[in-house]
Amino acid sequence: MKFEFLGTADTGGIPLHRCQCEICESARLKGVSNRSSSAYLELDDGSVILFDAGYDLLCDRFNKKHIRAVFLTHFHADHCFGLIRLRKSADTIICYTPNDTQGFGDLFIHKDSIDYQVLQPFEAKEIEGVKIVALPLLHSKTTHGYVIFTCKGVVAYLTDCASIPESSLAYLKAQKIDHLFLDAAYTPYFESKKHLNWESAGEYIDAIKPKNGYLIHASCKTLLPLHVKKIRLKYPYIEQGFTIEV
Repeated sequence: MKFEFLGTADTGGIPLHRCQCEICESARLKGVSNRSSSAYLELDDGSVILFDAGYDLLCDRFNKKHIRAVFLTHFHADHCFGLIRLRKSADTIICYTPNDTQGFGDLFIHKDSIDYQVLQPFEAKEIEGVKIVALPLLHSKTTHGYVIFTCKGVVAYLTDCASIPESSLAYLKAQKIDHLFLDAAYTPYFESKKHLNWESAGEYIDAIKPKNGYLIHASCKTLLPLHVKKIRLKYPYIEQGFTIEV
């Protein structure tokens, strides 16, 4: 099975509109557009499971694909963009969410083809032999990360968090995680009660001890000092299109 990132950036994406920093200019020269953090798992039959809907072109990317379900981490705009059009699908699409009664925009008012179903903390769903567990994270909105168990390995998708609750951290430590993707939206020089930075995220990855650790949800402002100062981190930031086999 293929697990691929449709985007690994923050809300503004890279290149950021009208930004002339080296990171954004380099992206423009390469013709690269890294969008908001979201990913998908392609099953053996070609159908897909989506993790977040921050990629606004989901309807185009998966126009002929059967979407088994969407696992939404939370109802911030940069994780919901794709649902605006996807809700007009000819299919009914299940969207698993944390318990957030406010949602985003009019998604709850005009649900159309989206069937929203609340997942409780640590609740598991199984789809075609893949088990997915909802993991509480601390963010400015009620948020879940997801731990994905396939026949070949374990993936943790943990985007948008200021910290990991002790119960969730204990759960992660108890698993044999092959690939862990963790929010590191900021530099250590910027204090935030919404997101981790590359140092605090690295400390969590060290504690969880996955086989492979990666950082996601960066802006150009996060990546620029790494580029200018030629800093090499223990755990790398990944870009849109990053793919693993699981």
